[in-house]
Amino acid sequence: MANPTGKGGFKPRDPRINRKGRPKTFDKLRSLAQMIAVEDGITTDEAILSNVEVILRGMMKNDPKLFLEIAYGKVPNPIELSGKDGKSLIIEWVDAEGDVTD
Repeated sequence: MANPTGKGGFKPRDPRINRKGRPKTFDKLRSLAQMIAVEDGITTDEAILSNVEVILRGMMKNDPKLFLEIAYGKVPNPIELSGKDGKSLIIEWVDAEGDVTD
């Protein structure tokens, strides 16, 4: 028990009690962010850029790897397994009966 004395804590109908709990999803926040993202951000001589375009163009200059991952998907990260000194890796499997299998 967190409070062994039993004193303190919430009383019935205490306004500090959060009866609804935390939100299950961020749907309202996500929809607000999407509405803000498509709003006009900067007007140039050539075009009107949305906020998302402005962010992506800045990201393209500041963090090109992240920009490319957003645009084309995650860059593959190859994993190479080899034994000592680049030789082939030998795996031995011992089953329940104690038999060794290569």
